[in-house]
Amino acid sequence: MIKYRPEIDGLRTIAILPVLFFHLGYNWISGGYFGVDVFFVISGYLITTLLTAKISEGNFSMFEFWTRRIKRLIPALLIVILFFLIIYPLIIFKPNIKELSNDIFPAIFSYFNFYALFHFGDYWGVAAEKSYFLHTWSLSVEEQFYLIYPFFLFLVYKYFKNYIIPLLIITVISGTLFVYFLNTHKDFSFYLLPCRVWELSVGGILSLVNIRDLFKNKLLKNLIVLIGLIFILASYFIPVFANNRYGIGAFLAVAGVGIILSLCNQKDFLGRILSSKPFVYIGNISYSLYLWHWPIIVLFGSLSFQLSNYNKHFINLVIIILTLLFSIISYHFIENKTRKSKHTLKLVAVFIAIAISMTIYYKSDNFKIYYSSKYNQVNYYLRYYDISPAQVKIEKNNPLIFNVFLPERKQIYKNAFKEQGIITIVGGKKPNLILLGDSHGVMWANLLNEVCDSLKISRSFYTSNASSPFFNIQNIDAQKGNEYYTQKQRVDYAKSVVKNIEIWKPEIFVIACRWDKITDDEKRELLDLLHYLNSKSIKVILFNQPPVLEFMVDYNASQYFTFLGLNPVKGFNYLKIANNEKTKIGNNYIKDLKNKYNNLDIYDVYSNMTRDGKMLVSNDKEIFYFDDDHLSYEGTKFHKHKIMELLLSLSKK
Repeated sequence: MIKYRPEIDGLRTIAILPVLFFHLGYNWISGGYFGVDVFFVISGYLITTLLTAKISEGNFSMFEFWTRRIKRLIPALLIVILFFLIIYPLIIFKPNIKELSNDIFPAIFSYFNFYALFHFGDYWGVAAEKSYFLHTWSLSVEEQFYLIYPFFLFLVYKYFKNYIIPLLIITVISGTLFVYFLNTHKDFSFYLLPCRVWELSVGGILSLVNIRDLFKNKLLKNLIVLIGLIFILASYFIPVFANNRYGIGAFLAVAGVGIILSLCNQKDFLGRILSSKPFVYIGNISYSLYLWHWPIIVLFGSLSFQLSNYNKHFINLVIIILTLLFSIISYHFIENKTRKSKHTLKLVAVFIAIAISMTIYYKSDNFKIYYSSKYNQVNYYLRYYDISPAQVKIEKNNPLIFNVFLPERKQIYKNAFKEQGIITIVGGKKPNLILLGDSHGVMWANLLNEVCDSLKISRSFYTSNASSPFFNIQNIDAQKGNEYYTQKQRVDYAKSVVKNIEIWKPEIFVIACRWDKITDDEKRELLDLLHYLNSKSIKVILFNQPPVLEFMVDYNASQYFTFLGLNPVKGFNYLKIANNEKTKIGNNYIKDLKNKYNNLDIYDVYSNMTRDGKMLVSNDKEIFYFDDDHLSYEGTKFHKHKIMELLLSLSKK
């Protein structure tokens, strides 16, 4: 019989609470995610203790082991999954449900770490943060470990009669892989079992060696245990360790928990604290806390607009209370009941069948994801003015383009990127205006087309989605390719722009970009371009960014507004601006450029769409946004007269 150590349950408290507060977004615990590393070491310690005892006694059963693991881990996980599958359609934006349903199978069948790696990539990325079951990546790592580890220990005992040396070997191999991928493919290092085994096996080694008896001096032992705690806390709180993703902080956390597991007991100073009822109880419910906290956080995150009037700390308090409530219920009525029940495996099979059925339904055409909107159809020229050779592909059933008019680019412009852009000649005159831009340039193209028609201006548009409009003008043959341009095509694009500037000698050069995303390299290229245009006495207009709808990211604006109950109002409709700090920083960057170039003007999109801390979003039934940061054609049309006045004033100078 394995002796119960209450201080280990208390140690789980030190692991789970930092994870919770880190996921709540508190910067003071920026390394809170290392709590998962602490869990891995504890799991390795306990599972090795259990397995080696069974194997040595000769009564180990693989079936019994896996049955115990299933009873311990799966019922509570399935309850969480089923709960959120039920409330999905009642609370969240329905077009998201099909995508979120893709997370269910990986979460149930313990391959979420692989799914997250190849589907989301960066754990800190926007896509990953929207996943209700992202946190199950660590459960997948553990369950994959449980699938292999018993065989490993069984074979090691059978042929070597020694666990420690083989465990040391796999610890070194795994630790080497961890460090190697840390510097080459960090996401591999984070998600994959081979790079995480060392943390579990360290726990395993420590369960097999008794170093506690080596320390006869109680004061010295307590001091070393305290150092172990300091190591763990340093990984959580000290930025130089905490912000070094997966690196030094992981080694500190593992070393710290290893020291405590090896030397601490409930009679020591730290052991008494960890063995106290509050620490032990939170440790006992830590698995349920881990299961519930992240989906609840994501759910509240999806309701950012509805909760915009509430203080962040108040919202987090509500999240903590709900997480505790559901976790306590889950621990007492699910975990404690199912781990001992003889009917658990049958119950698991039923729950899995229900979850699979619900997932299939949500992913089918029978589940209606669209809302009946009172807004008019949105017009957006996403592809029409995109000159990139391999245009952005959007599937016809993508909710982003539901009830959106999206005309295709004319065939004659398939080589526009290396010829004359999307060119329109008026009265036989050479282009007097060039528009350069990324997707924000595409966004303005149709409106500028109409304005130039009214003013009888010949023009050419060089605009591409998902591609920087800037290029290395100092070395025209040294361009970089991307997903939509090969390297040669980028060279051809750059040469075309420069050549046509020289030939046409345009009076006005318009640049429209998402300025808050511009990189340092792009800034250098922009400055070189501005210097070049200034030398040619060409007038430059920079369009700054419109306000961003930060409560939604890459959603169909008309559909999302309908989901929120923001129906059309008579006349202009303004909404409170949530933040827009990044947008303001981007806009201030180009504002500063105006002071450096006397040939430069700014069309202030942002100011023209805001007043008294509110942003303009619609006019009657015309919605002014396509998604969170791109204006619809109707949104750009609001600016038509002011842009026309600006062009007229510049042409008279």
